[in-house]
Amino acid sequence: MKPYKIIRISIKELFTFKKIWLAIIVYCFVVLPSLMLIARNGAWSDRGIFDLIADVGGALGSTNHHMFYIVAIPIIVTIITQLIEKHEGALYVITFGSRFRAWHSHVTSVVCLSFILTFLILTISFLVGGLFVGMDNTWVHPSGTIGKLLNDREEFQSLVANVTTYKIVFSLFITKFLGFLMISFFALFLKQFIKSGALIMIILIGLAGLDQTGAFIPIFTWRATLSINNWLDPIVTIYNSIYLLIVSLVLYAITGWLYERKDFLS
Repeated sequence: MKPYKIIRISIKELFTFKKIWLAIIVYCFVVLPSLMLIARNGAWSDRGIFDLIADVGGALGSTNHHMFYIVAIPIIVTIITQLIEKHEGALYVITFGSRFRAWHSHVTSVVCLSFILTFLILTISFLVGGLFVGMDNTWVHPSGTIGKLLNDREEFQSLVANVTTYKIVFSLFITKFLGFLMISFFALFLKQFIKSGALIMIILIGLAGLDQTGAFIPIFTWRATLSINNWLDPIVTIYNSIYLLIVSLVLYAITGWLYERKDFLS
């Protein structure tokens, strides 16, 4: 089977769950605005759109750490569980001609899922945020959250170049995409041993919760969040993105190895 055909089939499989996708879109339109209202902290006047999308504390906002608990992990685990249970077995492998091709059909679906979810969350966030507070990037103004937080005009002026709109949007997209990709590969890895999607979801949410406690070095979803540290030193975002990509590749390799040795007849 040619590579382009594998990609086409994989994308088609991803959208066979039409009712689930409809529920996901409705869920995001309900939950994401709620997360933005919480991030607002009761003050409309000095909260800009990026405060509602990615609060400088790292936890609040429609794209930061609470989003991973409430939106990303449940959606990713639900889709992957459905995908594996519906499109896996001896006949599935025969259709693709080899375990290698069958595995990479799942990989293609995972990459597409991560991209689509990133696009969906950011699109809803900007649409709703624009309605709530407008589209102005208040972080580039001394009266904005970052300016008030630093309370040092010289330091703020040296930081402004790091928080231009296009840099923030790019950082949001790349960190969310790579974070979702890591979660997806982790879910695929756990699915090789655990049949219950609910148990996989509990494990991943538990790891995310452990990350937020700060008791240990962050190894999971906290690496995909953005806080004031990322804007003070953009190299932090680069290091975290590299980390997320490496973890995803390691999980891809290990899970692929397990998949090649899986017994589809039992």
